Amino acid sequence: MKKHYLLVAAIIGTVIVVLTLLYGRFAANGHGHIQPEQVLSNQAKSELGVNSSSSNALPDYVNDNAASKSTLQMHDTVSNGPDKMAYDDNWCIAVTDLNQQDIAYFQQELEDWNIARGRIIPAIHDGMGGMHLPDSSQYIAPYMEASYDAVWQQIKDDNEFAMVAALYRQDFDVESQRQIALRLVVKGHTSTALSHLVRIELVNAKTMYERASQVNKDAEQHLYQAMAYTVYGIKHSDLDAALSYLIIVSSADFPLELKPRYALGKNNRLNEFSDELEAYITKIRAQENLMLTTSGQQPKAVQHDFERRLARLHLEFGSELNDLKGVLPDTASTLLEGSECVQRQVTFFGDLERRARSSIK
Repeated sequence: MKKHYLLVAAIIGTVIVVLTLLYGRFAANGHGHIQPEQVLSNQAKSELGVNSSSSNALPDYVNDNAASKSTLQMHDTVSNGPDKMAYDDNWCIAVTDLNQQDIAYFQQELEDWNIARGRIIPAIHDGMGGMHLPDSSQYIAPYMEASYDAVWQQIKDDNEFAMVAALYRQDFDVESQRQIALRLVVKGHTSTALSHLVRIELVNAKTMYERASQVNKDAEQHLYQAMAYTVYGIKHSDLDAALSYLIIVSSADFPLELKPRYALGKNNRLNEFSDELEAYITKIRAQENLMLTTSGQQPKAVQHDFERRLARLHLEFGSELNDLKGVLPDTASTLLEGSECVQRQVTFFGDLERRARSSIK
């Protein structure tokens, strides 16, 4: 993994979480969008036979008034200062370009889209008896707690939240998780599912390479498959698979020969694998007459989130990202080019990182 990535990611992640609490929670308090999550969570627990008392409840600090007070304190200095842009304008960075009401709308629009495409994170234990619970964790909490058989029954019933939970659980074998993740992609998921598939294929590619001491057909096929999943995510405005790919490929123990510029070259078969994946997904959707919640025009928040995440990739994986772009099909490679907004976000996050580092010295 790239040097200092975890430290930088932690710093920036903390800042983003704070901003999310300040603005996203403001929207929650104003419009009550947390309640449907809790209703869904309770309903799922009933179906699975999980006792509500055994579930991790949202901590008090998430729903108290602290976030609202902090929001009010930042009201004039960050969100509602002069020269703010309308949401429908060509803005770039939400926290600097929009007023507080539009930031709340942006957060809600993005949260709804994230749930639809499966960007759902379970409760995270901090190792010291504490726990961080992202809002989205409530969607899969019952399935993280339920028995293996109960979750499998929900998966057979095509329950997407149960499927996402299975990707985080340790009692599901890798092949089952691979099939579940692929099913989620067919159903429109581009986040957790694609990232999981990328990790599986890259681990397999590394294993095949180490066994043969060369990039043989088996290793190459797994590598192509990982990149095909990455391409699919990029083309659907989701960089989570690309992030997983870059983290693994840039790690110190990943074989140099498997990195894109060495393993694939210019005349590669990535288009072939990408087309096969697209054809498979299209075929299954047509057979089942699947109606996707993510079909149609994407919300404005999605493009801005894509640009923000792309800026982070440029900052953290500059050379690796360029290597990846060099072997991707043009349709995907073009989407990774840094627009004027991406360049502005690179500068913004760079400044934010420097300030964060200075504050902890």
